[in-house]
Amino acid sequence: MTTDFFEATRETIRMLNPTERRLFDYVVKNMDKVKSMSIQKFAAENFLSTTTVFRFTQKLGFAGYADFINSLIVTCHSRQDSLIPNGILKQGYSEEYLKNIMEIVRVMPESEINKVTALLARRPDIYILTDANTHTIAQYSEKLFMGLGLHAYAPEASYQMQNLANHITGNDMLIALSYSGQDSAMIDFIERVFLKERPFLMSITRADNNILENLSDTNFYIFADEIRLNDMDLTSCVPMIMILELLVYTFISRSSNQSGQLDL
Repeated sequence: MTTDFFEATRETIRMLNPTERRLFDYVVKNMDKVKSMSIQKFAAENFLSTTTVFRFTQKLGFAGYADFINSLIVTCHSRQDSLIPNGILKQGYSEEYLKNIMEIVRVMPESEINKVTALLARRPDIYILTDANTHTIAQYSEKLFMGLGLHAYAPEASYQMQNLANHITGNDMLIALSYSGQDSAMIDFIERVFLKERPFLMSITRADNNILENLSDTNFYIFADEIRLNDMDLTSCVPMIMILELLVYTFISRSSNQSGQLDL
């Protein structure tokens, strides 16, 4: 029986190299389109040979391209019929919104979640960096980690950021939130910190190859439709908040002892 695409690739995704991971992300973001593609069309869309595509599907754990496509068809069908209520489907954007949310959770690598929770267990000081479009979630992000009993800082102004830079050590953790992953002020700050110290850098960005992702020790992808209205960026910040909450709640769950108390 053909299995759900995300279930089938849960273990193999961690073995993908960066190029294969970007191809995997392309499939996730364009699943409805890819499920109807021939291997020749898929290869042409991604500037690859059909042999490379076939090997990619095998590395994901499928018998071949046909098995890969059947899994996408099953996943799209079950996602629509079981995970999205009919009432929501009739409301246009709601379907896309929920699809983005579900895909974010499904592509979070377990190995990277483990890496972050292991670091949190060492109780680092946490510095939360945001750009103009993610600044509104800075205080809540700070609250999440302070709730764990950690020292967390979310500077509101550039001068505060510069002051904090003098206190960052290699034992600390930077969390950078930027949808584009290209914010010049944030990247400049991180590079200057790295000149004297090398704290762990976790970033949350959109699913593409960007500067911030390449600087990071761990990067989590978000899928969100870019929305601009009246010269304002209204792209949803919920996906970033959700990833941060999942990491914190996973850490809490793993740190709980049998009596229900946190072993922090």
